[in-house]
Amino acid sequence: MGRLSGKVAVITGASSGFGRGVALAFAKEGCNLVITARRKQRLQEVVAQCEKLGVKATYYASDAQEEDTAIKTVNLAIQTFGKIDILINNAGIGRTLSLTETSLSDYDLIMNTNVRSAFAFTKAAVPDMLKRHDGQIILVSSVTGIVGHANETAYTCSKFALRGFGQALDKELLDKGIRTCVFCLHAGATEFEVGYGRTKEGVAKSGFLTPEDVGQALLSVCVQTKNSRIVELRLASNNVKY
Repeated sequence: MGRLSGKVAVITGASSGFGRGVALAFAKEGCNLVITARRKQRLQEVVAQCEKLGVKATYYASDAQEEDTAIKTVNLAIQTFGKIDILINNAGIGRTLSLTETSLSDYDLIMNTNVRSAFAFTKAAVPDMLKRHDGQIILVSSVTGIVGHANETAYTCSKFALRGFGQALDKELLDKGIRTCVFCLHAGATEFEVGYGRTKEGVAKSGFLTPEDVGQALLSVCVQTKNSRIVELRLASNNVKY
């Protein structure tokens, strides 16, 4: 029996990269899953991989920026499994642009994808957790949410906002049985920002964090005893200093 047997997790941005890595790590530990992202075929592939590991999984394909996506994904989880134990707000986008190169459309895209989606999914999922006086919320921020980075001003805004959101949630929801963790990680060896400041070749040689690294880190958050919680987790690869 896995460490998450009987649990149900909703993961946003799960069609590739870190979200996919977390889904597979959780499935190996017996967690049933509802995953969401924009790319339907990719989601179907992840669902199939998870089900091969012996769990039940389903998906909802749509844009995390839209409130309706959060509502329908959460409803799907409750209709399919009857509850939500874990919510991982992983959906994210970045652009490596100077301040003067960043349009307000770029800013809106980044803030809506990274912050608005997390607020919408959390707002939709918390009522079920409140009913059961139990739940784990994870907000995927970044080391850029700890120290601002040049040429990532909008992205920095979004990741600092997620840390603040997580800190507020911890104070508001802890005594109601709901734990909140802000996950601040270093750059990943994924397709994130490829074509928008990174190249496939550069990422391949980077030594950045892998989806497997991230999956194991977030698993540690979700297997804490009832008497403890990880409020903020910082993760970096051994090959990168920050």
